[in-house]
Amino acid sequence: MKQMHIKLLLTFIFLGSLMACSKDDKINSVNIPGLGGETWEKGPIDFWIDSAFTKPYNIEVKYRFERYELTLDKTLVPVKEEKVEPVMSTILKTWAAPYIAEAGETFFKTYCQKQFVLVGSPQFNSNNTITLGTAEGGRKIVLFWLNDFSLTDKPFVREMLHTIHHEFAHILHQTIMYPVEYKRISTGYTGSWNDYTLDEALARGFITQYARSAPDEDFVEMVATMLVEGKTGYQAIVASAPADAQVKFQQKEAIIVRYFKESWNIDFYNLQSRVQDAINHL
Repeated sequence: MKQMHIKLLLTFIFLGSLMACSKDDKINSVNIPGLGGETWEKGPIDFWIDSAFTKPYNIEVKYRFERYELTLDKTLVPVKEEKVEPVMSTILKTWAAPYIAEAGETFFKTYCQKQFVLVGSPQFNSNNTITLGTAEGGRKIVLFWLNDFSLTDKPFVREMLHTIHHEFAHILHQTIMYPVEYKRISTGYTGSWNDYTLDEALARGFITQYARSAPDEDFVEMVATMLVEGKTGYQAIVASAPADAQVKFQQKEAIIVRYFKESWNIDFYNLQSRVQDAINHL
């Protein structure tokens, strides 16, 4: 008897729901950004991006907040619109232009990242580190903490450019691998790199703490540091390390210079000078 009452109740609920609906009823349209369907009116920033990046190099720059482009478990904020052109213009002058001048447009168009995603805030991690940039598949790069960008803050600018050159060096070595002997110069690679000081990293021949995380990261950190800090800045870092570690840095530098020349026909020291000249004239 109890089951019959339940069945009758469910029947009345179902019939009631049918009677409550009609063809004329309208479902409220809710726009959920990032799921498609939204449209944007192009403004001055979009036209500048088209002319500076998209048309000449087929590079997409996303600055409007699209959550699916980012890690979902992080709290992030959009980049301020007034930061977009200064940031991307800096990248154009200090990354794209030096490589194009040294290696040619065809090289750059072939290997450059095809998408930049700009984020206003830093990405904080559970291991007490901050992510300033990420790369996916050698074609997409996400840059964080851009709402604090200022051309007058050269250390901040260099940190951002370090991320760009770091990620581009990954593309290069993933295309043509650097000599395997590079991996044998330093020992002590560890996933807990952030638990050690910079002095401890330098003592083992690692140019940064993060360089200690893996051989590939060691390689690209060396490339990025040498380019962004310049000859004088890089040599000052090396000079602060113990004598035996300085020998390791010299060995790594020689391999990098040879790799760029033999694999890409790029004079690394000329590239280094071009990057420094561009940074100094920002």
